[in-house]
Amino acid sequence: MKRFLLFFLLMLTVFSAALASEAGQPVLDFSTLTLDDPAATPVAVDPIDKPTPTPAPTPNYVYDEYVNEAMGVSFYVPYTWLLNPNTNLETTVQFVEPKSEMMEKDGYQTRLTVEKINMGLTQTATDAKSHLESALTELEQTFTSFTAGNIAPASIGDSNGYYCYYKAEYNDGVKNYVMNGRIIVVAEGKALYQVRITTPRAWYSYYEYVFRKVRASLEFL
Repeated sequence: MKRFLLFFLLMLTVFSAALASEAGQPVLDFSTLTLDDPAATPVAVDPIDKPTPTPAPTPNYVYDEYVNEAMGVSFYVPYTWLLNPNTNLETTVQFVEPKSEMMEKDGYQTRLTVEKINMGLTQTATDAKSHLESALTELEQTFTSFTAGNIAPASIGDSNGYYCYYKAEYNDGVKNYVMNGRIIVVAEGKALYQVRITTPRAWYSYYEYVFRKVRASLEFL
Protein backbone atom coordinates (compact mmCIF):
# COMPACT_ATOMS: atom_id res chain seq x y z
CA MET A 1 0.00 0.00 0.00
CA LYS A 2 2.82 2.41 0.91
CA ARG A 3 4.69 1.59 -2.31
CA PHE A 4 1.50 2.17 -4.29
CA LEU A 5 0.99 5.57 -2.65
CA LEU A 6 4.57 6.64 -3.41
CA PHE A 7 4.18 5.45 -7.02
CA PHE A 8 0.92 7.39 -7.30
CA LEU A 9 2.54 10.60 -6.01
CA LEU A 10 5.47 10.18 -8.39
CA MET A 11 3.19 9.70 -11.38
CA LEU A 12 1.13 12.74 -10.29
CA THR A 13 4.28 14.87 -10.19
CA VAL A 14 5.36 13.69 -13.66
CA PHE A 15 1.88 14.31 -15.02
CA SER A 16 1.78 17.83 -13.53
CA ALA A 17 5.22 18.63 -14.94
CA ALA A 18 4.11 17.48 -18.37
CA LEU A 19 1.07 19.74 -18.24
CA ALA A 20 3.23 22.68 -17.13
CA SER A 21 5.68 22.06 -19.94
CA GLU A 22 2.87 21.96 -22.52
CA ALA A 23 1.52 25.22 -21.11
CA GLY A 24 4.90 26.92 -21.56
CA GLN A 25 5.54 27.26 -17.83
CA PRO A 26 8.98 26.57 -16.30
CA VAL A 27 9.35 23.11 -14.81
CA LEU A 28 10.96 22.87 -11.39
CA ASP A 29 13.31 19.94 -10.89
CA PHE A 30 12.63 18.85 -7.30
CA SER A 31 15.72 16.65 -7.29
CA THR A 32 17.93 19.77 -7.10
CA LEU A 33 16.29 21.17 -3.97
CA THR A 34 17.81 20.90 -0.52
CA LEU A 35 15.58 20.67 2.52
CA ASP A 36 15.78 23.58 4.96
CA ASP A 37 17.70 22.93 8.16
CA PRO A 38 15.18 23.62 10.94
CA ALA A 39 18.04 24.36 13.32
CA ALA A 40 19.62 26.96 11.06
CA THR A 41 19.61 30.62 12.06
CA PRO A 42 17.73 32.86 9.62
CA VAL A 43 19.99 35.25 7.70
CA ALA A 44 18.71 38.57 6.35
CA VAL A 45 18.71 38.64 2.55
CA ASP A 46 19.67 42.01 1.10
CA PRO A 47 17.54 43.83 0.15
CA ILE A 48 14.46 41.71 0.92
CA ASP A 49 14.82 41.44 4.70
CA LYS A 50 16.94 44.56 5.15
CA PRO A 51 15.21 47.46 6.89
CA THR A 52 14.30 50.17 4.41
CA PRO A 53 16.56 53.19 5.00
CA THR A 54 15.00 56.59 5.46
CA PRO A 55 15.33 58.32 2.07
CA ALA A 56 17.21 61.59 1.97
CA PRO A 57 15.01 64.58 1.14
CA THR A 58 15.00 65.88 -2.41
CA PRO A 59 16.11 69.51 -2.59
CA ASN A 60 13.44 71.94 -3.67
CA TYR A 61 15.64 74.71 -5.03
CA VAL A 62 14.45 77.52 -7.24
CA TYR A 63 17.07 77.99 -9.95
CA ASP A 64 18.11 81.16 -11.73
CA GLU A 65 20.18 81.45 -14.89
CA TYR A 66 23.69 82.77 -14.46
CA VAL A 67 25.41 84.20 -17.55
CA ASN A 68 29.11 85.00 -17.73
CA GLU A 69 30.02 86.32 -21.17
CA ALA A 70 33.69 86.73 -20.28
CA MET A 71 33.92 83.00 -19.55
CA GLY A 72 31.52 82.14 -22.36
CA VAL A 73 29.13 80.11 -20.24
CA SER A 74 25.62 80.12 -18.85
CA PHE A 75 24.02 77.70 -16.40
CA TYR A 76 21.35 77.46 -13.74
CA VAL A 77 22.19 77.67 -10.04
CA PRO A 78 20.06 77.98 -6.87
CA TYR A 79 19.14 81.66 -6.84
CA THR A 80 19.81 82.02 -3.10
CA TRP A 81 23.40 80.80 -3.38
CA LEU A 82 26.04 83.50 -2.98
CA LEU A 83 28.62 84.45 -5.61
CA ASN A 84 32.09 84.53 -4.11
CA PRO A 85 33.56 87.97 -4.92
CA ASN A 86 37.14 86.84 -4.26
CA THR A 87 37.68 85.28 -7.68
CA ASN A 88 38.61 86.54 -11.13
CA LEU A 89 35.18 86.40 -12.78
CA GLU A 90 36.79 86.24 -16.20
CA THR A 91 38.09 82.77 -15.43
CA THR A 92 36.41 81.46 -12.25
CA VAL A 93 33.02 81.67 -10.55
CA GLN A 94 32.17 80.08 -7.24
CA PHE A 95 28.75 79.86 -5.63
CA VAL A 96 28.48 79.19 -1.90
CA GLU A 97 25.43 77.87 -0.09
CA PRO A 98 24.07 80.35 2.49
CA LYS A 99 24.64 79.24 6.08
CA SER A 100 20.91 79.60 6.74
CA GLU A 101 20.20 76.80 4.23
CA MET A 102 22.90 74.35 5.27
CA MET A 103 21.64 70.82 5.82
CA GLU A 104 24.51 70.10 8.20
CA LYS A 105 24.50 72.98 10.66
CA ASP A 106 27.99 74.20 11.57
CA GLY A 107 29.32 71.81 8.95
CA TYR A 108 31.14 72.38 5.69
CA GLN A 109 29.57 75.09 3.52
CA THR A 110 28.84 73.58 0.10
CA ARG A 111 30.71 75.20 -2.78
CA LEU A 112 30.14 74.98 -6.53
CA THR A 113 32.98 76.17 -8.78
CA VAL A 114 33.10 76.65 -12.56
CA GLU A 115 36.47 77.49 -14.09
CA LYS A 116 37.69 78.26 -17.60
CA ILE A 117 41.30 77.50 -18.52
CA ASN A 118 42.39 79.19 -21.75
CA MET A 119 44.93 77.03 -23.56
CA GLY A 120 45.56 78.78 -26.90
CA LEU A 121 45.28 75.59 -28.93
CA THR A 122 42.30 73.40 -29.73
CA GLN A 123 41.76 71.02 -26.83
CA THR A 124 40.76 67.35 -26.73
CA ALA A 125 39.38 64.94 -24.17
CA THR A 126 42.94 63.75 -23.57
CA ASP A 127 43.93 67.30 -22.63
CA ALA A 128 40.95 67.44 -20.29
CA LYS A 129 42.11 64.25 -18.58
CA SER A 130 45.62 65.64 -18.06
CA HIS A 131 44.22 68.81 -16.52
CA LEU A 132 41.88 66.80 -14.29
CA GLU A 133 44.85 64.87 -12.92
CA SER A 134 46.65 68.15 -12.21
CA ALA A 135 43.54 69.60 -10.56
CA LEU A 136 43.28 66.59 -8.26
CA THR A 137 46.90 67.09 -7.21
CA GLU A 138 46.16 70.74 -6.41
CA LEU A 139 43.06 69.83 -4.43
CA GLU A 140 45.05 67.30 -2.41
CA GLN A 141 47.26 70.14 -1.19
CA THR A 142 44.32 72.21 0.06
CA PHE A 143 42.84 69.57 2.37
CA THR A 144 44.11 67.76 5.46
CA SER A 145 43.46 64.44 3.70
CA PHE A 146 42.31 63.71 0.18
CA THR A 147 41.41 60.55 -1.75
CA ALA A 148 40.46 60.56 -5.43
CA GLY A 149 38.39 57.86 -7.07
CA ASN A 150 38.74 56.40 -10.53
CA ILE A 151 38.85 58.76 -13.50
CA ALA A 152 36.27 58.02 -16.20
CA PRO A 153 35.01 59.61 -19.45
CA ALA A 154 32.24 62.21 -19.21
CA SER A 155 30.78 65.05 -21.22
CA ILE A 156 28.90 68.30 -20.98
CA GLY A 157 26.70 68.61 -24.03
CA ASP A 158 28.91 67.80 -27.03
CA SER A 159 32.12 68.61 -25.16
CA ASN A 160 34.05 65.54 -24.04
CA GLY A 161 36.32 65.05 -21.08
CA TYR A 162 36.71 63.17 -17.81
CA TYR A 163 35.34 63.21 -14.27
CA CYS A 164 36.19 61.89 -10.83
CA TYR A 165 34.66 61.60 -7.35
CA TYR A 166 36.75 62.40 -4.30
CA LYS A 167 36.72 62.32 -0.50
CA ALA A 168 38.40 64.92 1.65
CA GLU A 169 38.85 66.13 5.21
CA TYR A 170 39.83 69.52 6.52
CA ASN A 171 40.80 70.46 10.04
CA ASP A 172 40.84 74.17 10.89
CA GLY A 173 42.35 73.58 14.31
CA VAL A 174 38.96 73.60 15.99
CA LYS A 175 36.82 71.18 14.01
CA ASN A 176 37.34 68.41 11.49
CA TYR A 177 35.19 68.71 8.38
CA VAL A 178 34.44 65.62 6.27
CA MET A 179 33.47 66.15 2.63
CA ASN A 180 32.73 64.44 -0.66
CA GLY A 181 33.06 66.01 -4.06
CA ARG A 182 32.85 65.59 -7.79
CA ILE A 183 34.84 67.26 -10.54
CA ILE A 184 34.53 67.17 -14.33
CA VAL A 185 36.79 68.73 -16.95
CA VAL A 186 35.79 68.97 -20.61
CA ALA A 187 37.40 70.38 -23.75
CA GLU A 188 35.60 73.17 -25.61
CA GLY A 189 37.39 74.87 -28.48
CA LYS A 190 40.68 76.30 -27.26
CA ALA A 191 39.75 76.08 -23.60
CA LEU A 192 39.10 73.58 -20.84
CA TYR A 193 36.16 73.96 -18.48
CA GLN A 194 36.05 72.56 -14.98
CA VAL A 195 32.90 72.10 -12.86
CA ARG A 196 33.39 71.06 -9.26
CA ILE A 197 31.23 70.67 -6.16
CA THR A 198 32.32 69.93 -2.59
CA THR A 199 29.73 69.07 0.07
CA PRO A 200 29.36 67.59 3.55
CA ARG A 201 29.89 63.86 3.11
CA ALA A 202 26.64 62.86 4.82
CA TRP A 203 24.68 65.07 2.43
CA TYR A 204 26.51 64.50 -0.84
CA SER A 205 23.59 62.75 -2.57
CA TYR A 206 21.38 65.71 -1.65
CA TYR A 207 23.68 68.36 -3.09
CA GLU A 208 24.53 66.29 -6.16
CA TYR A 209 21.17 67.43 -7.54
CA VAL A 210 22.71 70.88 -7.85
CA PHE A 211 25.75 69.50 -9.69
CA ARG A 212 23.52 67.62 -12.10
CA LYS A 213 21.40 70.72 -12.74
CA VAL A 214 24.46 72.84 -13.49
CA ARG A 215 25.95 70.18 -15.74
CA ALA A 216 22.72 69.62 -17.65
CA SER A 217 22.01 73.33 -18.11
CA LEU A 218 25.55 74.53 -18.86
CA GLU A 219 25.92 76.02 -22.34
CA PHE A 220 28.96 77.46 -24.07
CA LEU A 221 28.22 80.88 -25.54
